[in-house]
Amino acid sequence: MSGSSSLGDRVLAEVKQQYPDAIECSIVDHSDGCGAKLELTVVSDSFDGVMLLKRHREIQNHLKEKGLFEEIHALQIKAWTPSQWEKKKGGH
Repeated sequence: MSGSSSLGDRVLAEVKQQYPDAIECSIVDHSDGCGAKLELTVVSDSFDGVMLLKRHREIQNHLKEKGLFEEIHALQIKAWTPSQWEKKKGGH
């Protein structure tokens, strides 16, 4: 990727490749663009039946393989199934 891409943009691009079927895939940079503190949300059917810790590890390991994880100081991951996502949004 070009040097002008922020760390958040690069992380998001990798996670979108990892979960191409994701219903929601977004990132918020809470560190004014330096990537020190990122919040990642991924909503995918592929998380059905997968424990939360395993979901987080899948994402973290993918980012490690791509050489991005070491650049991140803090990463909050929200890895939810579609039904969990609906509940989080306030759906009944």
